[in-house]
Order: sequence, then C-alpha cells, then structure tokens
Amino acid sequence: MASSTSPSIRIGLVSGSHAVIALVRESVAAALPTASFSEAAPDATATLADCSLIFIDATADAVAAGETAQRVRASASRSALAFVVTARDDALAKKGASAGAIEQIEMRALGPSMAVTVERAVGGGGWTEELSAARDELRRTQRLLAAGEIALGLQHAMNNPLTAVLAEAQLLEMEPLPAEATTAVRRIIESTRRLVALVRKLDAVSTKKQG
Repeated sequence: MASSTSPSIRIGLVSGSHAVIALVRESVAAALPTASFSEAAPDATATLADCSLIFIDATADAVAAGETAQRVRASASRSALAFVVTARDDALAKKGASAGAIEQIEMRALGPSMAVTVERAVGGGGWTEELSAARDELRRTQRLLAAGEIALGLQHAMNNPLTAVLAEAQLLEMEPLPAEATTAVRRIIESTRRLVALVRKLDAVSTKKQG
C-alpha cells in the first residue's frame, strides 16, 4: 500500500487514436491503480504540463511525434517523456533525445513495462513505495495467470483420454468376465472417475485464475 504522504502520480498521453488511448489507460490502471491519467490531442499538450510522465503516440507518424515531443517539452519542462511505438525507430530516438524523451515502448509491451517506465521517470520523487507495491501486484497477477494456463492445458490434455478410458471400461464391465477380471475393471472405472473429478477441479482453477 502506498504511503499516505506520497504524492499522486499523474500520467498523460498525447494521442488522437482512441485505440492507443484505451490501451495506455488500461495499462496505467493495471500497473498503477492509484495514478491519475489524462489525455490530450497533439494541439492541446499544455493541459498535461503538470504530469510526471507524458507518453507521446508515435504509432502512426514518427516524424510528427518527434515534433510533438518538442512542443510538449516547451510547455511541460519538468515532465518525463516517452514514446509509444509499434516498433522501435532510430530516427525517432534521435529526435526524442533532443527533447529529453527517456525511451520508446512498443504497444505490445506496454502492460509489463508500465511500472518500470514510471519508476525511471519519477523514481526518487516520493513514489518508491507505490511503485514497489504495483510491481509486486503485477508479479502476483502474472503468477496467477500462469497457474491458470497450466491448469487449463492439463484439463484439455487429460479430458478426452480419460473419457475414452472410462467409456471402454464401462463397456468391458458389462461383458461376462471372470470375477478377478471384473474386479480389476471396476478398479479401473473407480480410479478413472477420480481422475475425471480432479480434471474438473483443474478446470475450475483455470476459470478462477483467468477471471
């Protein structure tokens, strides 16, 4: 839990794309639930002047994004800047460096990179406890998702073979077998049913973890 004396982190985004805005907003909310988020169009960057970190959308036009970074720096001299890109661009890196942009983040890596990027931008400004808590929560979430994926994989891998074994054993049980063989078949049926029940529990675990 963040200290009550820690300042509030405000993160901004310069973008005209609803898709990029939604993705960055969701990434901020997941990584730093207590941070505030604001967006602005490229011609209204002054409204983000008090943000700790400002993302600049460079997914559509890297040249324009570099120019936007210069304007943002003029109006938000103390804010850290970072570009959101589809793929890293050396020319953009050079242009951004002159405006003091700290890095480029690919859209596919926004979620995992968000807390680290914010720490680079504002670490040492009183947000250490909040950022540490956010990273711990992100790691817990990733472990739960991994556990759910493993359980789901096991459930799918085991369900069909077990169903087939149970069906064949039940058919075999109806045959006129010697007493010893009948007892063995019934043990197979009982053991298979226990495994089927276990697989159902794995299915419940995977559903819970992914929910």
